[in-house]
Amino acid sequence: MDKYNPGDIEKKWQEKWDKEKVFQTDLMSRKQHFYNLWMFPYPSGEGLHSGHAYASTGSDIYGRFMRMHGKEVFQPIGYDSFGIHSENFAIKIGEQPQTMLARTTKNYERQLRTLGHGYDWSRTVTTSDVDYYRWTQWLFVQIYKAGLAYRKSAKVNWCPSCKTVLADEQVIDGGCERCGTGVVKKELMQWFFRITRYADRLLANLDKIDWPEKIKTTQRNWIGRSEGMKLKFDNIEVFTTRPDTVHGATFIAVADKETRNKKQETKEKVGEFTRGYVVNPATKKKIPVWKVNYVDESYGTGAIMGVPAHDERDREFAIKYGIDIVEMESDESWWKRAEEEGWGKRETHYHLRDWLISRQRYWGPPIPMIYCEACAAKGDCWFAKNKGECPADWDSPGWYPVPEEDLPVELPYIKDYQPEGTGRGPLAKHKEFYETKCPGCGGLARRETDVSDTFLDSAWYFLRYPCVDHNNVPWDKMTTNDWLPVSLYFGGAEHAVLHLMYARFVTMVLFDLEFVSFEEPFPRFFAHGLMIKDGAKMSKSRGNVVSPDQYIEKFGADAFRLYLMFIGPMDGSPDFRDSGIEGMVRWVRRLWKLIVGTEENKEISDGLNKLVLKVTGDVEQYHYNTAIAAMMSFVNLVEREGGKLNQKQMSVFVRLLAPFAPHLAEEIWERLGGQFSVHQQAWPEYDPKLISDKKITIVVQVNGKVRDRFEINKEMSGDEIEKMALKSDKVINYVGGRKYRVVFVPGKILNLVVDA
Repeated sequence: MDKYNPGDIEKKWQEKWDKEKVFQTDLMSRKQHFYNLWMFPYPSGEGLHSGHAYASTGSDIYGRFMRMHGKEVFQPIGYDSFGIHSENFAIKIGEQPQTMLARTTKNYERQLRTLGHGYDWSRTVTTSDVDYYRWTQWLFVQIYKAGLAYRKSAKVNWCPSCKTVLADEQVIDGGCERCGTGVVKKELMQWFFRITRYADRLLANLDKIDWPEKIKTTQRNWIGRSEGMKLKFDNIEVFTTRPDTVHGATFIAVADKETRNKKQETKEKVGEFTRGYVVNPATKKKIPVWKVNYVDESYGTGAIMGVPAHDERDREFAIKYGIDIVEMESDESWWKRAEEEGWGKRETHYHLRDWLISRQRYWGPPIPMIYCEACAAKGDCWFAKNKGECPADWDSPGWYPVPEEDLPVELPYIKDYQPEGTGRGPLAKHKEFYETKCPGCGGLARRETDVSDTFLDSAWYFLRYPCVDHNNVPWDKMTTNDWLPVSLYFGGAEHAVLHLMYARFVTMVLFDLEFVSFEEPFPRFFAHGLMIKDGAKMSKSRGNVVSPDQYIEKFGADAFRLYLMFIGPMDGSPDFRDSGIEGMVRWVRRLWKLIVGTEENKEISDGLNKLVLKVTGDVEQYHYNTAIAAMMSFVNLVEREGGKLNQKQMSVFVRLLAPFAPHLAEEIWERLGGQFSVHQQAWPEYDPKLISDKKITIVVQVNGKVRDRFEINKEMSGDEIEKMALKSDKVINYVGGRKYRVVFVPGKILNLVVDA
């Protein structure tokens, strides 16, 4: 073979894939559909970094794998281009967001193409395009008309640096998740979505979806369903999950703004005695009331009973301030006695709060609501005119959604788009934007000048991808029924209580309104890990970002893809090292030098057969690093046996390599005389008759889905394999102590069928 030149080879095949539309999906195909989706990126900077390339390549490999298994694969891509990430970058470089996005999205596309990803580029979605956010606004209107949107004054999380409100989920350890600045509370009029109405369904459905247990646990904890009681201590009510310890309560701890702000300065429990007392209804003793920094005002009533004998935080606080500690045993009878005596009532509380949707920024879809003072004075609103009365739990008179035929409400191009931190967005300074006609009475009215949270943009984008060519509807019902829900969602665990929770909520609402036929958008989700560089998560804010461009230009996309997938498990935290890629480059050059001969070599045939089994199983489990390691071992075997593969053997090996190194595999496949394209060929199958070792690989399933694999002796019984399986975290996470029955196919599969 001639010298390996990745630059020429990769450009050649990228152009041919594009010309021949190899990865453009036939949405009318009657093949089994596979919707392979990667969380689209924020195009907020000058380009993708290697952490993005790591995640997107992992998704791309699986999509190619499924295509070679005969599936019609739909693998789209787009840009989450609205929101604070893009706006802050535009402010930083002194450009208009529209101008900046035109450049950065083009650069992102260039980078994704050079990585060789098999995207259907004909169905790209950009959330800041008016053709997209028209339907984001339509979605807001549907949620409003369903009684799930409301506006009220509330103490909200405010980031002084970003000059905007933050949802609870966007506050990490008291700081802004974006910039880390300490968050303060601010009273503002805000729009909310009633996600709390869906708390129980969001919780219950976690048992029905195939997600990593750590992500489910994070969502369960964030929803935070607590069974307990509301207890009266004179004029103070507290919520507790432990009324059985009420007789040990020696003080009341009340959330306080001043002491809570001190929590940002110290991890210590800080308090201030109010000089007030209440009576413990169980003991009839007076106990002091303290303002403290360790009680969350949004939880329960914003006050708790301090029980130092049973709570470590309360004990620490009591010791510090010399409050009584009464050692006692819990007493379950207080559940009943509190109700009988009238000072306790059973309640269910949630940590989850309604979704704060308003943003006092510029770069987002204007919230499609209109306020009319004349209608407000008469008590009129959309609900009064269409449902007979205004909602009683918020100040709704005067409010109307923008009529659907008038959508979109376009975001105007303005120069003074920078946030000022006044609690109002930049659009409030533009009379030409906010003055409008009332949909109710036809008089002068005012448009809402806040924009919606960027997480609303991404809460439905998966519905738009298959239907980008439908201009008069957000999505086509027939196409959606054919292709949705998403077959495999590939994304980051850091979105567990933001994007993933919101997308689930929006889909449930759409299901209830009969716009879609499914409740869960992502029945199967894989959470990839985060790439590490210099001991920290790779991110622009940490200054440890590595661009893929320099490596692709120097070593080629295939070597770079193989390196990213080899340095660690897909769900781990691989450490990127500049020097590591050179070893992968040498291995790729060895592949190029493999010779096609005519001889049959039994050692190579047996090794290749085992490799098919190994790589197939590893890709199914996203164990790409061990699949590549197995291919390396096989190449070592081939070189020991003379460095030659016959035509049939090379055909098998190249198809195994194709998802990982798509350009190299395509080039070798062409030189073998194979029909274009290798990515449209069938995945190799292994022959169990050729596995002559005493050791075999057994597949362990739970409810028919592969969860682990074991190399075992042929003679092992089903009972012995079952015991092995129950020691595996990968298996036990899906069994969870429930009853099951065993289906055992000797030499092949052990399936644990768990009761629903």
